[in-house]
Amino acid sequence: MQLETCYSTGKACTFDDDFNTIAPAILEADAIVFTMPVYWYSIPAQIKGVIDRIFSFVVGGKDIAGKECALIACCEEEDKSVMDGVRIPMERMCALNKWKMVGEVLVPGVLNVGDIDKTDGCKRAAALADAI
Repeated sequence: MQLETCYSTGKACTFDDDFNTIAPAILEADAIVFTMPVYWYSIPAQIKGVIDRIFSFVVGGKDIAGKECALIACCEEEDKSVMDGVRIPMERMCALNKWKMVGEVLVPGVLNVGDIDKTDGCKRAAALADAI
């Protein structure tokens, strides 16, 4: 099995999936905002797949340094440390790629439809967007 074949076919990933659709947008972006719910104290699989495929830029020799990055996440529990399993890997990924983490909006206590409206999460997310 041949490893590290990213961009060998002209596409970011040799696996022909949706990442190849969004890869050009990631390359062109000045800032990337990752938004997600926290499931089982970690990054949801769909978002983790995108994060893992950012490796293709490294293998493909693409210069992705200097981007801004932000995180918006919510969880059911009231304890914000529940989001450490999302926050810490995101911060490390940003550091590894030489991206500047410009902000985090972490919103606990969100389970049911409408719960977010009982928090200041949307207001803080809008302020983060304005800052970017």
